[in-house]
Amino acid sequence: MRGSTAFVADLPADDCLRAVFVRSTEAHAELSAVLTHDAEAAPGVVAVLTAEDLELAPFLYFEPVPEVFARPPLATGRVRFVGEAVALVIADTEARAVDAAELVQVHTETRPAVVDPDDALEHGAPLVAHEHGSNEVMHYDKGRISELFAAAAHVEVSRCPNQRMASAPMEPSGMVVRPTAAGGIDVWATTQGVHQCRDELARALGLDLDLLRVRSAAVGGGFGGRHSIPIEFVVLAAAALRLGRGVRWVETRTENLLGMVHGRAQRHEVSMGFDDAGRIVALAVRNVADCGAYPHFGPLMPFGSRKLACGPYRVPVVDYEWVAVATHTNPVGAYRGAGQPEATNGLERTMDAAARSLGIDPLELRRRNLISSAELPHDTPTRLTYDSGDYAAALARAADLVDLDRWRAEQRRRRAEPADPIQIGVGFASYVSVADGQEEFGAVDVSTDGAIRVRCGTFSHGQSHATTFGRVVAAELGVRLAEISYVDADTALVPRGSGTGGSRSAQIAGSSALQAARELVAAAAEVAARLLEADPADLAVMSASATGEAGIGVRGVPTSVIGWARLASEAGPDGLSAEVVARTGGVTHPSGSHAAVVDVDLATGRVRVLRHVAVDDCGTVLEPAVVAGQQHGGSAAGIGQALFEEIVYGPDGSPLTATFADYLLPSAAELPSFDTATMDIPTPLSPNGAKGIGENGAIAAPTAVQNAVIDAVAHLGVRHIDLPLTPERVWRAITAARPG
Repeated sequence: MRGSTAFVADLPADDCLRAVFVRSTEAHAELSAVLTHDAEAAPGVVAVLTAEDLELAPFLYFEPVPEVFARPPLATGRVRFVGEAVALVIADTEARAVDAAELVQVHTETRPAVVDPDDALEHGAPLVAHEHGSNEVMHYDKGRISELFAAAAHVEVSRCPNQRMASAPMEPSGMVVRPTAAGGIDVWATTQGVHQCRDELARALGLDLDLLRVRSAAVGGGFGGRHSIPIEFVVLAAAALRLGRGVRWVETRTENLLGMVHGRAQRHEVSMGFDDAGRIVALAVRNVADCGAYPHFGPLMPFGSRKLACGPYRVPVVDYEWVAVATHTNPVGAYRGAGQPEATNGLERTMDAAARSLGIDPLELRRRNLISSAELPHDTPTRLTYDSGDYAAALARAADLVDLDRWRAEQRRRRAEPADPIQIGVGFASYVSVADGQEEFGAVDVSTDGAIRVRCGTFSHGQSHATTFGRVVAAELGVRLAEISYVDADTALVPRGSGTGGSRSAQIAGSSALQAARELVAAAAEVAARLLEADPADLAVMSASATGEAGIGVRGVPTSVIGWARLASEAGPDGLSAEVVARTGGVTHPSGSHAAVVDVDLATGRVRVLRHVAVDDCGTVLEPAVVAGQQHGGSAAGIGQALFEEIVYGPDGSPLTATFADYLLPSAAELPSFDTATMDIPTPLSPNGAKGIGENGAIAAPTAVQNAVIDAVAHLGVRHIDLPLTPERVWRAITAARPG
């Protein structure tokens, strides 16, 4: 807010050359020649590098993806989407690099492109990887259960596409890479996890891990798009090693919208069977997932969607088929929720549609099918075990907080006035999500001068880890938060880590910080016991507010306290330190319900969100203000998906949303004030009882708003409107539903 934060683009790099990529302007073409002579002769140019110069092996992000889809760091033979890097220009200034890039001549022969995943599956469609023989990357199908639907009193079928989206971080991607005397590299990079960035760079470059140091400044957001390294990082690191010079690269916003992995891009066809009492008897889903030209995380996201196919409902049997498809578009990766918003959208849209078909109130239909708290832990047909929660209570609280009865009365009043062009709608979405259950590193150090430091393997890039984990440690050591420094995002100072993503940090890194603090206290108590000639069982941590100095002393004897500085000095020249790797008992399952109230202008299709309520169960709330901030941010992202954001390609693969003039993000003016609440139901699976919160709003809010918009115009005969609910799309649905 004050402009004092240093992002990667702000780092001093006067010793570094500047890099600019030359990119494909065609979605699919044979690459016959890349002529660099004119660019090499331009003022200030140090090098112009192509795939032939660097000889880097194609990079495969995830092993289950067929090797044929591995991505060349610079295009070879073909270009497969607009924005693919073809060459790298390095000069003494960025302006000169930009000018020289204009002089690189890329000779191509245009080939047909396919951008729609359903079209890509058709026989005779243009192929992305010719050697593969089809555009089908991966396919999962356990077989049909259609015979179960024959016994259902009603089967509701919905087609629910989730549009392709951009992560759109505040800061585009950037990197500063310098060669080291040992033959390695020192890197500053925009990333969500420095250790994964280090490991992927080492793999791509064939370097030992100990030859790389990776750090990150205050990255302007990640949202899943920075889960893995951009392919440009590999090229830049190889160029720096080749030239023996430092290289700096910061992409433009258009490069970011065209080249940073996109999210969502799934199409769910959902069939849900109900008995006479409105209870679910069977569920079948077919999911077509667009992976783009070089399958990144996209082929794996349907795994997550399948796991959460049941949501918070009692579903006896599930049939799930998915197919991952390559197209001539930018690769698809993770974006806030990574497969979970898509699953929730298909499920919750179908619940609303079924409620109207059955003549049952949408909340009542949900209540009849929600798993009760008495049934938890609960095993789903998709092999998840829900750990804790109260799904019915969350839904009831959302209905209460949104003031449902008042809005329903207002809705009836407006519908009774035929001339009123502004109609009211109320929508709900209930969800269960998955919060990552891996292990994580954490450490607490006290130096001989009493300085206290927390180190964690996650990376805080907007999640307030310094505050959250700092308070956890401060409470254990009896000190003030201001006395604690926090360190992450440096592979030289933090030996291992899995980064931030998957709503994992509070439950895993928070637990590792807690356990490390307790181990440090135990070690300090041994020192204090020796100095005080006391039994360790008689000792306790005492805060500065109680004794004037924080430390360890004999219970009930404030004057006996030995401060942290002396304890560290007495422990040895390196002070006190405790390092742990915390593990959970498995993935945890945050849950909740969101409610939205909208008004819709029938004449123009304009939608305005009047109220948005988020009731989320993230287990133990470690820091209420941080949790509320995540609820606000997640809900804002969800409303953006519901109403505004969509990456669009023309039929030939030309991107039509390459700037923020075309790719629309909501501002504060388009968003309501959020009403938030938490359920505070601890999980038994993590040491601190916390579950996840970062993705929950993006999982529930899109469908709550979508259901609200359709509710506003359902009396006109509108059954469904695809995301995003733009004014034109809403207006067309209203117009199509009107008689005549």
